[in-house]
Amino acid sequence: MEGLQSGAQQMTDELGAPTCSRLIEFIELLCKWNRVHNLTSVDEPEKILTHHLLDSLSAAPFISGPNCLDVGSGAGFPGVVMAICFPQQNWTLAESKSKKAGFLREVKAHIGVENLAIFEGRVENYPGTVNFDTLTARAVTSLAGLLQMTGHLHHPMQRLIAMKGAYPHDELEALSPEYRGNTEVFPVTVPGLSARRHIVKIRDLTG
Repeated sequence: MEGLQSGAQQMTDELGAPTCSRLIEFIELLCKWNRVHNLTSVDEPEKILTHHLLDSLSAAPFISGPNCLDVGSGAGFPGVVMAICFPQQNWTLAESKSKKAGFLREVKAHIGVENLAIFEGRVENYPGTVNFDTLTARAVTSLAGLLQMTGHLHHPMQRLIAMKGAYPHDELEALSPEYRGNTEVFPVTVPGLSARRHIVKIRDLTG
C-alpha cells in the first residue's frame, strides 16, 4: 500500500501512520470477506486503494458538520473511509443488503471504529430523529432519486454530496428549478485513476 499516504496527501491533509494502518486493515478485511461474499467486483488490494479508497477521499473537502449519513454504503465507501480518517465526525451507514451490512458491522467491531453506526435497511425507512449535516451517496441512483429517498431527513442547513463519474447533464436537467439553483458540480482528480469523476453538491435540501 505504498500509494496510500502519497495519494491521500494529494487529496486531503496528510494521514498519520495510525490512520493509514486502520485503512490498510479495512482493505485487508474487505479482501478477506470478498473472497466469500463478493462485496465488490474490484478485488485486488491496489485497485481497491485507487478505485474505492482514494476515490472516497475525493469527497472529503465537500463534507461538513459532525453528523453524516452515507446512503447505500455498500462495502463502506465513502462512509467507512470518512469515519476512519475523520474521527471527529459521526457517520451512520445505511445499507439494505444484509451481507454488506454484516460486513460493515464487522468493520466497526474488528477495527474499532467508534464513530460509526450501521443501519440495516433502506434509507427511506431510517427514522428522522437525527439532523444530519451531510448526506453522501456513491453510485447509488440519480440525483432526483436520492432527493426523493432522503426527503424525510431534509432540513435547510443540510447538504447532499453525490459522487458521480461523467458530468451528470441529464440528472441535473431532471431536478426542479429550486434544487438546480442550489447545485454545484466540481470535477475531481483521483491519484492513479484515469476515469472522470465529479462531485455534485446540493445545498438547502428543503427544495
